[in-house]
Amino acid sequence: MVLKNKFEKDELLFTTSIVAKRLGITPDRLRTYDTEKLIKTQRVKTGKIEKRLYSMYDVEWLESLRILVKDHKMSISSIKILLQILYKNPSIILPKNEIGEVLHEMALNPNFKPVVENF
Repeated sequence: MVLKNKFEKDELLFTTSIVAKRLGITPDRLRTYDTEKLIKTQRVKTGKIEKRLYSMYDVEWLESLRILVKDHKMSISSIKILLQILYKNPSIILPKNEIGEVLHEMALNPNFKPVVENF
């Protein structure tokens, strides 16, 4: 079966529980990233309930964030500092290792500017 309409990467398609499951984290951890302003989620009101919804760009951003937190044991505050430095100095030369590659990918993500301006 071929889909007639392709989904765009910025379409809001995923709920908190789906994204948390994909990332292998709890929904609470995902909400913490939102509270800490490491991601700017979109909220949609359905009746009396307001749900966070995520796009594919959001999921890619969160995957990069998880690499820094889980694989490299970086704290939220150190990630915020690195992202601020990268935002203020876009021509900075990043290290040629996984952390540098992840930060480069994050800087290319459309979430980069709104998240960093929110700190």
